[in-house]
Amino acid sequence: MSRITLVAIVVIVAVGSIAGCYGAPKGGPVQDPMFERSIPVYINRDLDLLFVVDNSGSMLAEQSQLAQNFPVFLNVLQTLEGGLPNLHLGVVSSNVGAAGAQSVPGCVASGDDGNLLTGPPGNSCATTYGLQGSFVSDIAQSNGTRVRNHTGNLAGLFACMSQLGNTGCGFEMHLESMYRALQPGKNPGFYRGGAHLAVIVIADEDDCSTEMGALFGDPNAGLASQLGPRTSFRCHEFGVRCAGDATPRTLGPKSGCVPDPASMYEFEVQRYADFLRNLKGDPKLVVVAGIIGDFDAATGNLTVGPDRRTNDPNLPEVSRSCTTFDVNDPDDGANPPVRLQGFLSSFPERNTFATICNSNLGDALVQIATLVKTAIGNPCIDEVLADRDLGIEGLQPECTVVDVLNPDAPSRTEVVIAQCAVAIQTGATCDPGGAATPCWCLHPDAAACPADGDNPLSHAIEVNRGGATPPLGTVVEVQCVTPGDGSP
Repeated sequence: MSRITLVAIVVIVAVGSIAGCYGAPKGGPVQDPMFERSIPVYINRDLDLLFVVDNSGSMLAEQSQLAQNFPVFLNVLQTLEGGLPNLHLGVVSSNVGAAGAQSVPGCVASGDDGNLLTGPPGNSCATTYGLQGSFVSDIAQSNGTRVRNHTGNLAGLFACMSQLGNTGCGFEMHLESMYRALQPGKNPGFYRGGAHLAVIVIADEDDCSTEMGALFGDPNAGLASQLGPRTSFRCHEFGVRCAGDATPRTLGPKSGCVPDPASMYEFEVQRYADFLRNLKGDPKLVVVAGIIGDFDAATGNLTVGPDRRTNDPNLPEVSRSCTTFDVNDPDDGANPPVRLQGFLSSFPERNTFATICNSNLGDALVQIATLVKTAIGNPCIDEVLADRDLGIEGLQPECTVVDVLNPDAPSRTEVVIAQCAVAIQTGATCDPGGAATPCWCLHPDAAACPADGDNPLSHAIEVNRGGATPPLGTVVEVQCVTPGDGSP
């Protein structure tokens, strides 16, 4: 059993940790606005991390940014209780060929076919960093040591592995590559059934996971043909549906654009969401994230314009939704990721996405790592809490903390946990004072909860249970009132 420290909601067990956003507590009235979180008492520290890296022709700068900023991703994971999780780390490309279509430039056979990669073609990453196998394994032992299948620096190894180059198929199939990578018998040893699984997509174009190689046929087709010109626009036209848009090739603004749930040629996004859910007995073990283009799913707005390189209206394309440096550079920026964002949004409270149109991807990687940390066990108070009694010196938070067994089952049971005599404490563990146990408090934990602008207290949540051991499967659900305006 591990002790957790929470982030903006409280609760933890004297020896237990909390994490995850499983939903609001069912047992207690707390006023809006509020911070809420659910935290497992017993932490599963096994994590399988799969990076799906777009290796098409426009991705060199983004791959470099991913490599340079990976250390900040690791820094967040190292603040977990016990340090870096028991890690399997793998990289696949977006290149799985063109679904059997022949003579598609850059899309040979099945491409990388979902195989884990240790770097670009002809790389020496494994030799340079002493990597044994096709993925990184870094596992903590009970004596405090770690068993690794590599000898070099982890961040340097990932930087080498993830810069896959730009020779992959221009019809990117990020979701299909993920799907193939996680099939039984594929990439032996990487996937662990009981581990958390995080899939992170790095891409500047939308997904084109294809059901039929015929989508890439008729290479000389024009606007009047069934398929239209053989460009990436086919992936949009036959994978996305916009409201009232009977003629997708017509230039101009579109709205209400969503993944097509009944595509003629492409696999539906739901196929991949269902696949990941079905991998796990507990869907909370799955986290998905993306560093992708900008897209507002609420409006579904995008624009179809002429080819950005030639300005030819007979070659329609989805206009870039964001740029990084130079709007006149045809390879700069990214397209709206309608299908990718639809896939990510299929995992409520277990997804996040950030723009790839940033000269520094560090913030995006911190955002993703924080979600992964929360899913595993994040005890930090990462929002400003309201002071509910200004007449008493110091912060007086108002939180509801509930022990819940079987949170998603009809047999769900709840036990409300009272506050310790003092809510904000300076010791490493909660002193009940005059309160009975179990009781909760917030206490400093700079290691697990480093201070920043959103988490000025560096405090975690803990539950003193008076030596009692909660049943396996118990989670702590927490709600705390926040000011709503960012003020203390």
